Amino acid sequence: MDHPPSEPLTVEAARKRLGLGPDDRLANYLPHWKEVEMRLAGMAAEAKDPAARASYEKDLKELREVLRMAAEDRKEVAVAPAKESSSGSSSGKGVLLWALVLALLAGGGYWGYQQWEKSGVGTRKNVVNLRETEDRFEEALEKRRWDEAENIVELMKAEGVDEEKVKASLALVKQRRVEERGQQIAFLISNAESALEAGQLSEAEGFCSEVEKLQPDHPKIPDIRSVIKESKMQVRSVLMVKSIEKAMDEEDWEVATNQLDALVKANPSHPKISIIQERLETAQESMKERRAEASALVAQAKELDRGTYSAEALKLVEKAMQIYPSKENRELYQKMSSYGKVIKVPGDYSTITEALKNAEKNDRVFVSKGIYQESLLIPKGVDLVGEGRSDTIIECPANIGAVISVDPSSDEVRVSSLTLRHTGLVNDEERFPIVAVDGGDLEADNLLVTRASGHGIAVINGGKARITLSKFTDCGWDGISVTGSGSHVVLNKVTSEKNLHHGVDFWEGASGQVIESVFTGNGRSGLLAISPAEVVIVDRSRSEGNREVGFFFSETNGVKISNCAAHENLLGGMFFERESKGIELLNNSITKNGEAGIVFEKGVEISNEDGNTVSGNNGKQTWKDAVFPARAQEDTVSPPPPAPPLEVSAKTEPS
Repeated sequence: MDHPPSEPLTVEAARKRLGLGPDDRLANYLPHWKEVEMRLAGMAAEAKDPAARASYEKDLKELREVLRMAAEDRKEVAVAPAKESSSGSSSGKGVLLWALVLALLAGGGYWGYQQWEKSGVGTRKNVVNLRETEDRFEEALEKRRWDEAENIVELMKAEGVDEEKVKASLALVKQRRVEERGQQIAFLISNAESALEAGQLSEAEGFCSEVEKLQPDHPKIPDIRSVIKESKMQVRSVLMVKSIEKAMDEEDWEVATNQLDALVKANPSHPKISIIQERLETAQESMKERRAEASALVAQAKELDRGTYSAEALKLVEKAMQIYPSKENRELYQKMSSYGKVIKVPGDYSTITEALKNAEKNDRVFVSKGIYQESLLIPKGVDLVGEGRSDTIIECPANIGAVISVDPSSDEVRVSSLTLRHTGLVNDEERFPIVAVDGGDLEADNLLVTRASGHGIAVINGGKARITLSKFTDCGWDGISVTGSGSHVVLNKVTSEKNLHHGVDFWEGASGQVIESVFTGNGRSGLLAISPAEVVIVDRSRSEGNREVGFFFSETNGVKISNCAAHENLLGGMFFERESKGIELLNNSITKNGEAGIVFEKGVEISNEDGNTVSGNNGKQTWKDAVFPARAQEDTVSPPPPAPPLEVSAKTEPS
């Protein structure tokens, strides 16, 4: 404990400070204090602990100030008779002990002095050399100072100090002990709460244990430990939910079921259990239906199989493999792909670019496993098919162009069973998409489109695209962007997730249909439509965990959303603004979204609103006649269209 600096002592001040009577003189005790000075100086010289040394040196400084006053006092008066001096010395020693006990509450000096006396090494010959008691002394320094103070109180009692002073000293020691422990407990509690807020659960538990050593029944500890337990359960539950969702995406039903059972056992009140159970049951039932549907298609294809190329039979097997990609279906697909009018890469040609230049309408370019570094323009009527979505990868640098382009001269183009991606990163105002449908017509299925510098797919200038069983993820702008009058897409069983902007959007007269699709974890809205020219239809689809809105519509002349779910989107479930008309909302679930559930700006016209569940959302559940602030410029202008593809030298790395 630090003390404020004291003013220079006078003789009278020193006498009062030590409690001397009117007949007592400082000079009477000078020999005794000289001996104490020598011993204290030796203790300071021998101390190895810096804190102890500082305490001794402070006590020594104060003692030397008293000695100076005693020397001045000696000049003024004669030394008292020997008898008086002797009795006064005893009294002075008691007074000195009292003063040192009070000083001890700020340090450990006198306890060390007492040990010096008891150890028998306090003679002049041992003032500097304390080697014999070093171990005992160092051990004493490590003790709590309140224990030392109690020992000195006992010494005071033995020396005959006034009993009331002894009691007061002991009470003060106990009071300071309680105060210090209270401060220590408060400090530990504060640290536990701070660690808990920072998510440092192990550290918070450690602080709780320290508090329990000092005060086992502290009232805050049960609450803190309860929060720690709950937080640990939340972390574990999040990991289990992610594991379940990953297993479901991979259709590993055994793992998904086992993880769900573990979640139910560990955290039966978790809010996602019922949702996962419903999705798991639906997915498993859907898998059975898909398996049956695929089996029927395979049976039809086998009836048409004559060992020669058959476009009809091959298309049946392809569809079966997309619906249910079993090992048997893949093998049959590879067998029938080898018939007749098929151009193989590598084999017939070393690059896909070369194969496409030599392909004619209705030809099929079959690409084996491998990574191909090319930027492709698909000619009219040609199918580009990979051996498997995870096995055949086509990529090109982000600053070169789109991986696949379909221009206005191309229709009846089909792309299937491929992974398409950009390499590198471009942050320019204009960026290439991975797939550019610029006025052409594309059918795409079983694609993984990922790591686009711009959009995953951009459909512009009246382009058309029908996309099935595909995923768009981790794109620098939108997963799917449809822009301009006449541009139209149909999405069936498509996932668009973790894109920097929207999952899918329709701008400036574009339109589309969305069926059984999922938009999740996108940086802005899941699905957005601004000024579509036709009715936008969304059926049996889910928009979840997006950072803005699940479904956002502005200036629409027809929207039909049925049997869809908007769940846990940060700003809201569904928003309708700018005098949108013809809105039909049927049997949708809008739950646990931030800010609001469904919001209708003033002037929006609702045609039909029936069977919807709107619950658990923050703020208002259904908010009608809302007034929105003006949109930012970036939300009123469509993203720039993709630049045309550039020719690149092809590099092929087949496996």
